[in-house]
Amino acid sequence: MDSTLNSSHDALVDKAGGTLLSEHLNWLQKITLLIALTLTCHSAFAAEPIKLVTGEEYPPFTGSDLHSGGVLTALVTNAFAHSSVTTQVEFRPWVRGYEDSLKLEYAATFPYIATDERKANFLFSDPLYLLKIRFYVTPNSPFQQGSAQELAQAVFCLPAGYEFAGWAADQREKLNFVRPRTIEQCYEMMSRNRVDVLISNPANVAYLATLAQHKRQPLILRELQHPLADVTLHLMIPAHHPQAETLMNDFNRGLRQMHSSGDSARLFNNHPEYQLVLASPPSDAKR
Repeated sequence: MDSTLNSSHDALVDKAGGTLLSEHLNWLQKITLLIALTLTCHSAFAAEPIKLVTGEEYPPFTGSDLHSGGVLTALVTNAFAHSSVTTQVEFRPWVRGYEDSLKLEYAATFPYIATDERKANFLFSDPLYLLKIRFYVTPNSPFQQGSAQELAQAVFCLPAGYEFAGWAADQREKLNFVRPRTIEQCYEMMSRNRVDVLISNPANVAYLATLAQHKRQPLILRELQHPLADVTLHLMIPAHHPQAETLMNDFNRGLRQMHSSGDSARLFNNHPEYQLVLASPPSDAKR
């Protein structure tokens, strides 16, 4: 009788132990599966490209019709790549791209000049490019210096989306500005004497002047003596983006690596459209 009871007891213990072991193994399998799924999802998220936006008609810096989307588009995507961040760049009208970035439809936008208004909403990267903003006129223009007093009654051309700078920004409400869609439209209006002064930069002017020569439509502009402003262009990340600080650190780290290795200099020197700028003679600022 005791032997039978002992056998039954042992069987119950074995069964209970087997049940507990089975439940424990099932629990371990579920935890393992959960960890695997988490890692898989994290890897998929990490591999998902971040969306960037820039504008059109800003040669040689950005534009969907330019090689690699323009030299600054190439610089931005390569800087992120140096930090193992994949990107997807879209080209939109400047105002729309700016507004959509604030709505977090894009993780970043570029290239922009830092202003107080923008600093209130965006984080700014290390400089992408030193932009020398200057006044340009036709060779026979009566303007020579480019001072605020001399140009007080002039008609200025500055494409929509381009930022005001220097004393022209301070007096923008007093000055007469025409804001066409593209810089090429500014050139056309200058050739027809509809505007007096173009606000642009040497890279932009050299690129379009070279293209005009290729089309056998020579474009000659004279740079006025007084510089308007020297500013820097940047990548901007919305300050309220949940990963703003991380993305900015990744970008700046990649950009610095490109500078220290010489990759950024080689990128500019080898970029097809920017080569037009490098090959172009400086404008005559003295005549």
